[in-house]
Amino acid sequence: MQLVTQEIVRSPETPDNLRVMGVIRWGKGEELRLWVDIPERYIEVISETGNPWLVAMLPMAASLDEDIELSLPVDALLLENVRGVMKIWKEWYPELHSVDIRCPVKGYAEPKSTRTATFFSGGVDSYFSIARRMPQNPHGIPAVGKVDDLLTVWGFDVGVSDEAQFRPLVGMLSESAQRLALNHIIVRTNLREVMPIYRKQWGPLTHGAGLAFIGLMLERRYGEIVLGSTYPYGVLSPWGSHPLVDPLFSTSGVTIVHDGAAMTRIGKTELAARLPETRRSLHVCQAAGLHNCSRCEKCYRTMIALDILGLKEAFNAAFDWSDYTLLKVSKVYVGGGLQQIFYKEMISAAQMRGREDVVKALRYSSRRSGRLAPFVGFAEQLVKRPIVWRLGIALRRWLLSGSIQKEYIAL
Repeated sequence: MQLVTQEIVRSPETPDNLRVMGVIRWGKGEELRLWVDIPERYIEVISETGNPWLVAMLPMAASLDEDIELSLPVDALLLENVRGVMKIWKEWYPELHSVDIRCPVKGYAEPKSTRTATFFSGGVDSYFSIARRMPQNPHGIPAVGKVDDLLTVWGFDVGVSDEAQFRPLVGMLSESAQRLALNHIIVRTNLREVMPIYRKQWGPLTHGAGLAFIGLMLERRYGEIVLGSTYPYGVLSPWGSHPLVDPLFSTSGVTIVHDGAAMTRIGKTELAARLPETRRSLHVCQAAGLHNCSRCEKCYRTMIALDILGLKEAFNAAFDWSDYTLLKVSKVYVGGGLQQIFYKEMISAAQMRGREDVVKALRYSSRRSGRLAPFVGFAEQLVKRPIVWRLGIALRRWLLSGSIQKEYIAL
């Protein structure tokens, strides 16, 4: 797999943006065009190295067993680190491969910036990272650092061509950033469109690499880039964003921080909720572009946490509580194994707060989900097979009829 060319041109689709375009050759001469649109005022900080391209290419190369070749220089520390990433991935997912990397190597240079960026989708992880990076904040939140820029990516949670979903959402996020007095940068990329592994394996494998790719594309602007954690220490399993892997996308000039794994999800929610902007603009839903639908699994997961914390009224602006009931909580489909972690945390939190009604509903949901999970998994395997895929869709729909489940905007 080879990065054939890189060029910077005016974006043909995003006004007032430059397009950083890389042509990547792979397989038997196939080519893909991977691009990132960046506001033109940041032209001076766009990467001039192979660092972001190496990170972007790594999951695809590891899945195809293709060596990586770049003519642009790669930071020596990053080059060492990604060899470690491949060893971890190979241990987690034996079907992946460790590949060779051929490129010029750039030795250590003093970091050029002390600016910090964190990714901003408007969700719990985003506001958690912001809330504890506001020194001298008036909300009683101990600061662990600072943040200067918020990075929002068009093409990750919302499809790169889906303006109808993205524009209203990004407008809300920009207003939030303005009220927080933080600089907001919106970048657009077709990464998940042209590299299928970023679409098919986003959760288990690639989303940490995807975020690092975007951050390193602006590496001349930052000394630190913050990625919000998914799962807490103590229950870690192979996952696409992980405290073992994310920091290994660091270079000698830019530190990638995996943020918040010492906290449970409900703990992060409680701290983030102290920030008034979270109460006004929290957005967790992946089924709708602007408003939380208040009916999908991810909305319900957050609403249950807020209910346990006694914060329903505080989040009236973010969620529609009119149809929220504990009977529906008992019908949330969680899945099995790793997917149940957040709900086990909430059971413990509800017990501590004497919410036995919530405990009962969550335990029922967990048991029901555990019984259904093997059958749902079988249906999802059928969906992937060419002849019986319709049967798989019908079976999954029947198994989960009446359940509150995950919903996504189509990418």
